Amino acid sequence: MSRERFERYVLIAQRFGARTVLFQEAAARRLDLTATQLECFQLVRNEGPLTASELARETGLTRASLSVIVDKLAARAFLSREQDPADRRRWILKSDPEAIATVDAIYVDHVKRTTALLDEYGDDELDAALRFMARLTEELKATTIELAGDHPPAIRRGPR
Repeated sequence: MSRERFERYVLIAQRFGARTVLFQEAAARRLDLTATQLECFQLVRNEGPLTASELARETGLTRASLSVIVDKLAARAFLSREQDPADRRRWILKSDPEAIATVDAIYVDHVKRTTALLDEYGDDELDAALRFMARLTEELKATTIELAGDHPPAIRRGPR
């Protein structure tokens, strides 16, 4: 890919990423959650059930940080924890069906508008966009795991 093509992509990707983060922050506030808590719930919902260790790996969060998040989500009945029958030291996280309905309810208007937007594209265009998004999702997952590794911050700016 030429540098010019990447630069065309990166401008839109950065704007999309920023809008996605702000959108999820607003959605999380409606649920009295943090954006990280909401994203952890969504990962368990969409990729689960997951163990706490798997969720820590997926998010790049430390186990201690994730423990606090899971405790809050469990206390609020967004997630349930079940002991793994094959290994009693492991806990399996599952999303709660009522919590899924609660979360989905805040996205109703967004779903309507997005559905209308999707209807503007033919099947081939949509399939190409979805293939790209699926591959980019895997790239972002790999990069998240890589960046979250046991490495000191690459750049420090100002006092902490």
